Amino acid sequence: MSLCPPAHESTHRREKTGLFCPACPHESPLDGDWIADDSAAGERLLCPRCGTVVVDQPGV
Repeated sequence: MSLCPPAHESTHRREKTGLFCPACPHESPLDGDWIADDSAAGERLLCPRCGTVVVDQPGV
């Protein structure tokens, strides 16, 4: 009997509701450390590491 997980199963699982910065390796849950840009008309979240816009949704 093997105690190791099969090769297709990862022992490290990512959060399904996570965001990933497209410019750097930063990742965090949706309610994590992202910076809310209050000057935007809608919802805009910035990466705390490099400042890249990660979410940019217009207001309704």
